[in-house]
Amino acid sequence: MILGLLCSTAARGQETCLLIPLSLEERVQAAEVVVEGKVTAQRSFWDDQHHNIYTAHQVEVYKVFKGSPTTSTVEIITEGGQVGLDIHVYSATLQLKPQQQGIFFLQAAKKGAAQARYSVFGSMQGFIKYRLSEGTAHDPFQQYASIPLEVYGSLARLSGSSPRTVKANTALEAALAPPKTTSNQRRLIPLITNLSPLNLRAGTGDVLTITGSNFGSTRGSGYVEFRNADDGGKTFVKPLNADYLSWTDTEIKVKVPSYGIDGGTAGSGVVRVINSDPNTATSALSLTIIYAHSNVGYESEEQKISMQSVQPRLIAPNGQGGGYLFRFGASFESNTPALYAFKRAMNEWSCKTYINWNTVSNAAVANTAEDNINSVRFANSGELPTNVLGRTISRYRGCILNGTTVNFWVREIDMEFSPRSDWQYGPDAATNRQFDFQSVVVHELGHAHQLSHLILPRAVMHYAVAAGQVSRTLSPESDIAGGNYVMAQSATLPPCNVNPMKPRTANDCAIPVELIELTAQLTGTNQVLLQWNTKQETGLTEFVVERSGDGVSYTAIGRVPGSGTSTTPRSYTFTDPAPLPQLNYYRLRLVKTTGTQEFSEVVQIAGPSFVRQLAPNPGGNQTTLYFNPSEVDVLHMAIYNVAGQLYREWSLTLTPGSNKYDFTLFPSREDEKKNEYYPVRRGLFLIKWSTSRESGVIRYLKLE
Repeated sequence: MILGLLCSTAARGQETCLLIPLSLEERVQAAEVVVEGKVTAQRSFWDDQHHNIYTAHQVEVYKVFKGSPTTSTVEIITEGGQVGLDIHVYSATLQLKPQQQGIFFLQAAKKGAAQARYSVFGSMQGFIKYRLSEGTAHDPFQQYASIPLEVYGSLARLSGSSPRTVKANTALEAALAPPKTTSNQRRLIPLITNLSPLNLRAGTGDVLTITGSNFGSTRGSGYVEFRNADDGGKTFVKPLNADYLSWTDTEIKVKVPSYGIDGGTAGSGVVRVINSDPNTATSALSLTIIYAHSNVGYESEEQKISMQSVQPRLIAPNGQGGGYLFRFGASFESNTPALYAFKRAMNEWSCKTYINWNTVSNAAVANTAEDNINSVRFANSGELPTNVLGRTISRYRGCILNGTTVNFWVREIDMEFSPRSDWQYGPDAATNRQFDFQSVVVHELGHAHQLSHLILPRAVMHYAVAAGQVSRTLSPESDIAGGNYVMAQSATLPPCNVNPMKPRTANDCAIPVELIELTAQLTGTNQVLLQWNTKQETGLTEFVVERSGDGVSYTAIGRVPGSGTSTTPRSYTFTDPAPLPQLNYYRLRLVKTTGTQEFSEVVQIAGPSFVRQLAPNPGGNQTTLYFNPSEVDVLHMAIYNVAGQLYREWSLTLTPGSNKYDFTLFPSREDEKKNEYYPVRRGLFLIKWSTSRESGVIRYLKLE
């Protein structure tokens, strides 16, 4: 996504989303070295802390426009890459491919990148990429119709000196040379007569059938091109070799990619066929790409697996409630407007596609790393590439079944935003001099949802949004349909002992946005008194009090008018005259003048007849015991399987008035420092308990 008045018609997409343009002059001045070169080899590696993956690229130097590299080959480090079956993908960050060539604006690499010599200044904007087949070049915000005139000429003028040639660029010289002609040579001019179907999805396996003539009896060196959704269709995307299903002189069948040979996502627009001569045919008809599912590219020489694209799944990481639990950086969480905007954006997705996202408060994260923590932070100085407003990092883990079937899932999601002064956090709309933060977050959460860009103005996943434009609402036809597709894939049982995501329900889809301090108290007359405070209110018409007996299905039991819009703290009460006899869960549904609904945190309290319960049941390794003792006592507990095998024993002290006890069923050996406790994945267990007065057995079904 490109934002702002700075968003010209030449703006680019996901790899360029959240960029503010850097002029060519700014890039030349900031770079220590400016060279023309080609990527000849690459390798990915973990940093010393095993936090992040980087990729080192060997670049053969052809010309030097600024600085003095000491060798004819330079090493360039980029963020992200693949090590074995671990893959890190950064949005708004440069990803180079072998054989790509162009102009690199280089600076000294960060210390975290180990032995790196150079990094690319401005990341994506620090690489002017050549398209040799056309003799042109482009960067995220500009097209260069002539490499010698527009690229070389501008760089020579800005650097104040002529370029120094290190090695002849024979591939570029051949591309710029006049085409050779032979009088008796027969040229096969291809023609596209039809595309079917005209409405497709990218990255889902949908197949486009192209009919026409003179495509060639076999593919040879021919290929198909789709408009690139990551730059609004200014360039084209080539499918991977594995995406071609058949190729004859009159018909081509090819999958619609969201991961092309050079990256990029297939978008709406015309299609091109280039045959082996080569000659080009452009379709008269245009495709409509409804939505695009982000794919992971994978290849392995060791496994003898050629490059292919894989649809990743969302999962339920252990201990995160069936989905992904996000934590905030301290400066982000303390910025209340930013925090509220993020939560509103999260609710827009979770209440439309039921993706299982949640947040936790007062658990600040200090950095971005693969650490089993999904983080949302304002980046520190130097962490984001220059002029990047924000980005999403998807961290994938994979497995291979039967030696050939490759699977990937999203192990972790991290998000970084620039701490700018010109954000509009809402709920007011952004002016034409502001960037709408909630619109940016909704878009980036779309990438976290594993959706790629579209060429579809006004859709959230469209590659560009102008300054002052507010795009906070999902499109049913594209954004929601795409999200539902990903959720349908993710809710099925994945391979490799990975837990499927547990979709949220319509009754429990939203997380609390504004801080509501809700408390509950069982009175002497066996009624429940609810009390809550608000720090501020924005368009809040009423509170709907909802109650549940299981913490899942809620029913409205009363309404309390809100104060509309208020900047001062307010206090409210509500009495439930007939609470449920056992456990009661209460929450507030906040009804807004905008038509949106939000929820408070849930408060739990024992009813008049409550004694004991383990909940949730079925559940995970982390669970809660609800026990209502009449006096201080010691509770002894032991876990057995159904065959009577003892797994562990422990004790805890019960105190009247403290009826909620959180614990871990099977702690790790590191936690317990004892070898006799072995973690157990799933199954039915018998939990025997006893106090000085009574004893019993609780049957517990462990799902993970």
